[in-house]
Amino acid sequence: MHADIEHMCAHSAPRQRLFTPGPTPIPARVQTAMAGPVVYHRGPDFPALLRGVAADLKTVFPTPHDLLLLACSGTGAMEAAVANTLTRGDRALVAQAGQFGARWADLCRAYGVDVNLLDFPWGTAIDPDAVADALRKDPSIRAVFATQSETATGVLHDIEALAAVVRQTGTLCIVDGVSSVGAHPLPTAKWGVDMAVTASQKGLMLPPGLGIVTVGPRAWEATVRSDLPKYYWNLSAYREALSEGRGPATLPVTLLSGLRAALDMIEEEGLEAVWTRHAWHAGAVRSAARALGLSCFAQRPSNALTAIGLPEGIDGVALTDCLRTRCGVVIGGGLAHLRGRMVRISTLGHVDDLDVLTAVAALEMGLKHQNWAFPPGSGVAAAEQALAVRQE
Repeated sequence: MHADIEHMCAHSAPRQRLFTPGPTPIPARVQTAMAGPVVYHRGPDFPALLRGVAADLKTVFPTPHDLLLLACSGTGAMEAAVANTLTRGDRALVAQAGQFGARWADLCRAYGVDVNLLDFPWGTAIDPDAVADALRKDPSIRAVFATQSETATGVLHDIEALAAVVRQTGTLCIVDGVSSVGAHPLPTAKWGVDMAVTASQKGLMLPPGLGIVTVGPRAWEATVRSDLPKYYWNLSAYREALSEGRGPATLPVTLLSGLRAALDMIEEEGLEAVWTRHAWHAGAVRSAARALGLSCFAQRPSNALTAIGLPEGIDGVALTDCLRTRCGVVIGGGLAHLRGRMVRISTLGHVDDLDVLTAVAALEMGLKHQNWAFPPGSGVAAAEQALAVRQE
């Protein structure tokens, strides 16, 4: 079987299969919904569509807070969070341990906010005690920004514990859930998260272009005092428009139709089952990596993706290129100083058991071409065994 896979990968035109942490695979049902007639954003059918997806999307976090949809990427939703909650001269604490956590600091600085950067080594998780200590030392901090699932390292930060220490100080807790919502719970009210953001191209199984922001009562209070410049990102305008069943500007109506189908699929599978599926698939990839003699980079791994550390002699850039060109399997590589030193395999969104085995089989082929020694089929066998336990 191993030889057959190698022959197929080498001699046939590969069909692309996405195992990246965004964009993720789009279900046929969602594609069909987006291919339907375009809903006029000022027509009589649009308010029901917008209100329906906004209400049902709350269950995916889950959150009882206001939920707003924006025409943007996840970074746009993050920028809206900064622009609506802070004031000129405010200080913010950014707790980060990777490239995407650091984006909060870049956004704050772009608006003239003074940043206290709490930087943790890549691969480790944010220490809530260190956050608590930083807040004690600097009571002027208005907001703490953090990331739940750090896509650059495959780490899942403990937002529940972090939000608990932030809540004791009265400081706002604002969380990037771009790659975590759909794979992990982010119950904003229960944990004390004042604002959370996500985006369409991750666990929601859509193309890029739709940003989502949840806004709690304390965050709304902060918007009243905020004097940072904003027009398109004015969340108060979005809330007012949503009450009328519209957007303050044109929303991506095709994506909203796809979101309706995606939310229906999540409801039919059951949210708890969706979270469990992500856990099993990520666990299967981690088992495969260990069986192949590789290491899992994340100290506290996310179920959205698995970051696999590569030994000396294995070129991560060449490995990802090999999987893409020979097998059509697209995975993520290492970012920044980890370029070439790791690969990142995502099981986020519309992924099933056979998809996981396909990704692992392709990984084996790529490693073989770089002369990495391992028992042929050992990664696939380990992943299959992990998945079989779930099926039982």
